[in-house]
Amino acid sequence: MRRTVSVMLLAVLAASLLAGMPAPAVGSGSFSPTGSLETKRGGAGGALLADGRVLVVAGTNGTDVLASEAFNPQSGTFSSAALPALSTGRYNVAVAPLADGKVLIAGGNQGSTSLQTTLFFDPQTNSFSDGPMLTVPRANAAATLLADGRVLLAGGNNATGFLDSAEVYDPTANAFSPVGSMTSVRTNAVAAALPGGRALVAGGRDDDPILASAEVFDPGTNSFGAGGIGSMSVPRVGAVAAPLPNGQVLVAGGANDSSPALATAEVFDPQANGFSSAGIGAMATGRTSALAAPLADGRVLVAGGQDETSYLPSSEIFALDAPPDGRMVNNAFTFSIKGRKLIVRVQASGKVSVRGVSSRASTKRPKLLLKPSSASGGPPKIVVGLRLSKAAKQRLRRSGRVMIRARISFAPDGGLPNTKTAKLKLKGKKHRRSPHRGA
Repeated sequence: MRRTVSVMLLAVLAASLLAGMPAPAVGSGSFSPTGSLETKRGGAGGALLADGRVLVVAGTNGTDVLASEAFNPQSGTFSSAALPALSTGRYNVAVAPLADGKVLIAGGNQGSTSLQTTLFFDPQTNSFSDGPMLTVPRANAAATLLADGRVLLAGGNNATGFLDSAEVYDPTANAFSPVGSMTSVRTNAVAAALPGGRALVAGGRDDDPILASAEVFDPGTNSFGAGGIGSMSVPRVGAVAAPLPNGQVLVAGGANDSSPALATAEVFDPQANGFSSAGIGAMATGRTSALAAPLADGRVLVAGGQDETSYLPSSEIFALDAPPDGRMVNNAFTFSIKGRKLIVRVQASGKVSVRGVSSRASTKRPKLLLKPSSASGGPPKIVVGLRLSKAAKQRLRRSGRVMIRARISFAPDGGLPNTKTAKLKLKGKKHRRSPHRGA
């Protein structure tokens, strides 16, 4: 399916809210209401699908929610039509999209029990399947997809108490493995990817106090560190977070000692290593234990959760305003095929990478039809030469065409990468056999 992604982004200077910290380069943005969930829920998870919808799964409204639904950003509505339901309920789950288009649903609660089991949702088959076991049971863990294709799960809680441990899911091994512990115990924290491959983990609860502190996970060393990062403007537990394509991170809602359901939001700027709420509008509704997911056009969906008295069906969308100084980092791209070249149209300078992926589940390493390749440049376009495998070349000579499943990623200079999985149709000249002499 061909998809066009358009993202408007900004980075303007704002005053720091933290004494002694450099002024974070944040922008202004605001929330606006959109359609309501079909089923109100808190402790659910959401993930962007390849077709631009957001999958909403699990949660509770006093009883386990089995129904799944999806948000359509074109219509601004949610629908459970044609989506499978969970066979057993869970809430306080960790949910993250995978690079191959599937969605990981990990841990959570069933009643008072913290779960060690995981699930996958496959949009190609429209079904759930069992995943590998976590290294320990986790509810209320923070999760995010890393640039290397792994998924980080940090903190949470189980029968032993609140956790500072973390683990990663490796899709190549289809297994979880432990990594270094966080600098603080955190349950109900938030996590989001940062430029350069790192991930932010912020807020949550450390046994008693609600935290405003943050730290960063380094996938190169599999370790956490505070690294001089400033704290959020207010402590937050049960907040939501989502990466913005300009490399910043939106953090919204949650609860603290002053409010059971915060409506405020702020932005983390990795260049300044600090948070600021300057210019960032509040949500229309205070909410905690909500779900958030970035949309393909650069906006962020925030849905459900709880206010002071009840579970919420409402949702709203955060959008950045146009930058007054004209500076943008846009990771939108479209692509086409010309011969054995991938023509990628971009709106910012950066790097395009492409590699083959397998469409078949197998215990053996699949033979890929496309070798990794990359090119830098743009705008308006970046041209990448496609490196076919021997098997792909043979198919092209034999039939005159070959269909290749590939993962295309555009990383704008200074921003987060945008990745799509697509089927590339290559055409060539079909070699016909010469007729037999004398025929």
